[in-house]
Amino acid sequence: MDFEPVHFQPKHVLLQKHISYYYFLRTKDSFEVKYYAFPHTHTVLNIHRRANFEIKDYYTRVYADAAVEYNTCVQGIREYPLLAHLQGGLDKVTLLFKPLGLSCFGIPDFGDAYPKPSMIFTAWDDHVLYPKFLRNFYATDDIEERRDVLEDFLLAMYADSSINNVLFQAVELMGNFDDDISIENICEQLNINVRTFYRLFKRHLGVSPVTYRKVARFRHSLQSKIFDTSIKRLTDIAYKSNYYDQAYFNKMYRSLTGSNPQRFFKKVDSFADDRLIFEFMEKKRLSEKYNFE
Repeated sequence: MDFEPVHFQPKHVLLQKHISYYYFLRTKDSFEVKYYAFPHTHTVLNIHRRANFEIKDYYTRVYADAAVEYNTCVQGIREYPLLAHLQGGLDKVTLLFKPLGLSCFGIPDFGDAYPKPSMIFTAWDDHVLYPKFLRNFYATDDIEERRDVLEDFLLAMYADSSINNVLFQAVELMGNFDDDISIENICEQLNINVRTFYRLFKRHLGVSPVTYRKVARFRHSLQSKIFDTSIKRLTDIAYKSNYYDQAYFNKMYRSLTGSNPQRFFKKVDSFADDRLIFEFMEKKRLSEKYNFE
């Protein structure tokens, strides 16, 4: 499979706090691939040169287009697989922001601004630094130089988030599956009204707390399977991520991936040190289920 992104973690400590990693991808004119990207708590920003998009619910086609100088799209947190279709000679960088991370770079109300699973991103278009960054970034083919240009731009854009720290604390608590505190107890612990919490969460992250926890639990179970060599059985994965029982575990995996856990783990491929998890498809068995195309 001709799909080999070059990935990096941010060098700067400040960026590490808000960005998990980013990767660079350049492809040949003959390149074409379709794959499913599974639900994640990341917000994914894709910055392209000479490319265009066809965007539908849970389906994004990216194709080479010499008439478009630069183009950017974003995918927020979602609870269904996204079918990605890449065509032609592409040149892009993809940034994977941690929950609420993008809010520290000029997009405080992300959920309100970008409510759909995949959208064209324009929040930086009017900022004086963005066109300069794009020119400098694509003026070099050297990956290390691009990395430096990217980080300089992000650091220049950084500002302390105006979001109440309650949301950052809540996200951290909701990702702790050892204690698995209920949303109601989290609100009580953080001294915030439940209704207010739901409203703020949806405004800034684009999904409800219930959906976020559903996706976070899925990713926790996925990471457990990949990185914990002591785990041999699917029941152990379910137990470690605090799924109620095996039936619920199976139900959630069918909802989030279109497969039961056993079939899913047999079919997925991993890239970038197991941090990018895709399923490459020869048959579009999920397309009808989720109306991708």
